[in-house]
Amino acid sequence: MTSMRDRGRRARRRPRSLVVLALLALATTACTPPGLPAPIAPTAASAAGSAQPSEPAVTIGVDGTVEGFNPHTIADYSLVDSAVSQLVLPSVSTVASDGSVQLNSDVVSKAEVTSTDPFTVTYTVDRNAAWSDGTPITGEDFSYLRDQMLIQPGTVDPAGYRLISGIVSRDAGKTVQVTFTHSVSDWKTLFSPLLPSHILKDSPGGWTEGLATSLPVSGNRYKMQSYDTVTGEITLVRNDKYWGAAPKPGTVIIRIGTSSALIAALGRGDVQAVLLQPGEADQRTLLARVPATRRAVVPLPGTQQLVFNTVRGPAADPNVRRAVAATLDVAALRSVLDGGNSALGQSSSSLVSLGGSASTQAPDRSAALSYLAAAGYHRESVYMSKAGQILRLTLTYAANDARMAAAAALVQTQLAAIGIEVDLIRDDQRAMVNSRLALGTADLGLLMVPRGPSDGLAVGSAFGCPVGTGSSGGVAGRNPVPRAGNLSGLCTTGIQALLDQASAGTVPAGLQSALATALPVIQISRPSAIFATSSRYGLAAGKSGPGWAFSGPLSTLPTWPAS
Repeated sequence: MTSMRDRGRRARRRPRSLVVLALLALATTACTPPGLPAPIAPTAASAAGSAQPSEPAVTIGVDGTVEGFNPHTIADYSLVDSAVSQLVLPSVSTVASDGSVQLNSDVVSKAEVTSTDPFTVTYTVDRNAAWSDGTPITGEDFSYLRDQMLIQPGTVDPAGYRLISGIVSRDAGKTVQVTFTHSVSDWKTLFSPLLPSHILKDSPGGWTEGLATSLPVSGNRYKMQSYDTVTGEITLVRNDKYWGAAPKPGTVIIRIGTSSALIAALGRGDVQAVLLQPGEADQRTLLARVPATRRAVVPLPGTQQLVFNTVRGPAADPNVRRAVAATLDVAALRSVLDGGNSALGQSSSSLVSLGGSASTQAPDRSAALSYLAAAGYHRESVYMSKAGQILRLTLTYAANDARMAAAAALVQTQLAAIGIEVDLIRDDQRAMVNSRLALGTADLGLLMVPRGPSDGLAVGSAFGCPVGTGSSGGVAGRNPVPRAGNLSGLCTTGIQALLDQASAGTVPAGLQSALATALPVIQISRPSAIFATSSRYGLAAGKSGPGWAFSGPLSTLPTWPAS
């Protein structure tokens, strides 16, 4: 046992230790080679191993997981990715709360249609626009994004980029001329956000791995300082190289956690706002603690879908797809995916827009059996079979999403009742999207599919035939390429003709019915999140509206009052 006398001796010896350390520091300084700065003595904060933000900070709680930070990939989509990328990456356009798409004058001082034959848009990039490492934002970033959207698997809304026949840069890359194969009414939605081509294009796996754990540079008001995977905190700090107006909060901390933990943190004042997809019980707690004046429901930019492989395997037969659709209880699946919280899940029958009337079709066993018979299947013992082969489907889903796992198990149970065997494949989300679905090695995929604000370009991306191109200076041609936004692989000349009209600005009346007949996907739910703030902030993000589905309430965070 240590005596009081021993403790006293050690206490009296501490000043000597400090003197020795000081002498060592002086000696080290004296030995510093010429031309190099002297070592900086450790501060109390660095010695403690943690530094508090020196500027006013806002902490936002967001639930869910982080798959990556590339906002143009289906696999990386999450509430966190959306929040971070819109604060760090530069966008040619923004979506206002009313849903209108507006050019971002900080990035492009001008963008306009300069020719109708061929359809050409000319962008004038702001002279001062640059990445935080000093590299100018130029036409190279436009070309890189366009090229990757065509060749990479599982991209979000690549249809608009498929219509680009050439990109030409002038004036040191600050004037960018983009030529299209035909008129594109929603051209303003393209190139938002841009990615740092100078970092990603020459690094191995740059598109998929370069943004897997961080955003290395910024072209917006904030830059990512750190992402602590242990504590689940992402720290964004003011980008001092940003050429536009400086944000009011100097530091933004995104805290990732469970809904229940973040609701409690909001009550304690540890976070100033939360963006959550709570289950039913957690939502009741949130509604009890936060008044309606400080919370809003935010629809998310996409739908939770069961995607069919329409190219190969049993699901390539339309009658098998119809049998699956007639068997499934979509309302029950929606309840599982929304955590039993009916207020956050909407049914959407439209494959063209994010709206549409609610689907009320109930499971129809008789119809399902008729479709299976038309496909040549009959029951043998427990399962349906054809030519001695059991009707077996593989279903892939994200292993780290408990709700997706529960929904996948329910799909398996419901289809077993009609005689269809389903093998469940637990996947990493990136492997699920970029490998199994994009390469067509699974029959079914259960996932959230994000999209952009343009109905015409979104539906063309999801169900259009792939268009192969060379580099941005080349000419578009219809050569098959790996699946990008169209994970089902659906490709018919009749539907493609309708999609071409939609991209030009007029959505044909027969497009929805044609897609419903082809049945490439089953839309289960259009999910929402809840945004809530502390009493100090009120609804700091301003008035909610249809545009929040794409911009989100955190897009206005740079204007929030500093704490």
